[in-house]
Amino acid sequence: MEAPQPFAMAYSPSCDPLLDQIAASLKQRGLHAAALTLLEVGQPLTFIGSQLLWLAQPALALLWPSAQVQRLAQLMEDPAAVNSLMERLAADEVSV
Repeated sequence: MEAPQPFAMAYSPSCDPLLDQIAASLKQRGLHAAALTLLEVGQPLTFIGSQLLWLAQPALALLWPSAQVQRLAQLMEDPAAVNSLMERLAADEVSV
């Protein structure tokens, strides 16, 4: 008899370390306010942006690790992840 598989943890953008890294990087460069504005205005287009990342992935792999480009494209496909990033950027903007 096969042992039962443990339940897989559901993905939650609220605890995604890549979103923390992106928000921290933008804050460090002083671009978090601009990024937040672009995300708010272009939020309906983030899915299209993710698809463009998938198409450009072979070329972008010359500049960035392929896994990083894939992960960013996956995050942009998820509206909850985009909202979580916007919340982190807004929190950073208030604390600055």
